Amino acid sequence: MRKNYSLNRRSFLKSSAALTGTLTFGVPNILKAQSKSWVMASSFPLTGPFAAAGSMGLKDYLDWVEMTNSTGGIAGKKIKPVYEDSAYVPSKSLANFKKAMSADDKPVFYGGDSTGFMKLVTPELNRTPVLCGGTSFSSELADPKTHPYQFISGPTYNSMFDILLEYIKSKGGKRVAFIYSDTEFGKDPIDHGVKKAKSLGIEIVLKEVTKPAGAEVMTHISSLRRADPEYAILHGYVTGVWPQIIGGARKAKMNTKFLGTFWGMEKIIADGVTKQAGPFLEGYAGVTPYRYFYEAKEAPSYGKFFAFLKSKYGDEFPGYVSTWSVQIMFTYEIAKLAIEKTVNADKEVNAKNLVKSLEQIKGWDSGGYMGKPVSVENHAIAQGRVYSYKTSNGLFVPISDWITG
Repeated sequence: MRKNYSLNRRSFLKSSAALTGTLTFGVPNILKAQSKSWVMASSFPLTGPFAAAGSMGLKDYLDWVEMTNSTGGIAGKKIKPVYEDSAYVPSKSLANFKKAMSADDKPVFYGGDSTGFMKLVTPELNRTPVLCGGTSFSSELADPKTHPYQFISGPTYNSMFDILLEYIKSKGGKRVAFIYSDTEFGKDPIDHGVKKAKSLGIEIVLKEVTKPAGAEVMTHISSLRRADPEYAILHGYVTGVWPQIIGGARKAKMNTKFLGTFWGMEKIIADGVTKQAGPFLEGYAGVTPYRYFYEAKEAPSYGKFFAFLKSKYGDEFPGYVSTWSVQIMFTYEIAKLAIEKTVNADKEVNAKNLVKSLEQIKGWDSGGYMGKPVSVENHAIAQGRVYSYKTSNGLFVPISDWITG
């Protein structure tokens, strides 16, 4: 009997809580007696403003773990996933981290869930080192001197803004607005973006800060109308606000072209908005470091995961995995590769040796997650591609080559 792929929110959180109790720190003695596994601990925003992305990402991550374990795990040992809800509150994520690091069975990797957490945890990592990645592309983290145990599984937010501003420049754009959420995530690349724009001869005519969810959209549209930019970059959002801003601008008959960064480039959201409110997202574009899952023909890693999900869920599996989940899986693929490199070098698997292995990733074939071979520089991977949304077929399609920094 195949398992049900779809879970409603209540049943998912209920099952998540039960699984957390099984997988976290009250481990039964029978499990303790088994051969050692790789503990990978993490925080997920299962409640709060980004709960939809967190819940979906967790489910696909656990399937990725099951698939990986079914083919031998990592260097012959299985992964034991440990996770807690953070509600997208950095202090709660930090408490989760401390709990994981105080356990008898300490993790070899910790996955963070926000820019705020990744900045907050740095002093703790110096006291209790562990290789640490996550959902943040914060530019501050791409510095091995100040953040020696952290890495970014893609380009920094600064690099994403660079790509978008260069794209705007290539199209003759002169007047640009930045619209971003009042979060560490949202504010991260803004100062850099202003400097980059100036160097390109682009005027930033508006910097508009909004709530990450439940924003007063029409108030922000009024500011946008007064500024009248040719382009607007939306940043610091996942499921909400960015579509409402675009929809409000279209109702106001504005001709502004909208661009987004990775977390605002999800097909599920764009499709839902189009179904409910019409095709106003036509032409919306943005930068993403990873191929979309429907590009599986160019990505053997996607094909492998597709086959696993199809085998497990049958027709319940819709054939698509979100960009949110792809980002999480790629982060753990990088951690997996670092562990394998360390084991193959006959070194102890600890934070310092894993970082050394991470820094040795050069020209790696990611199996199609990214379009070019992957090299880690300054604990980041400066690679991305611009995609544009087509309402006629519900797909983000590439409008640029793969760009490396």
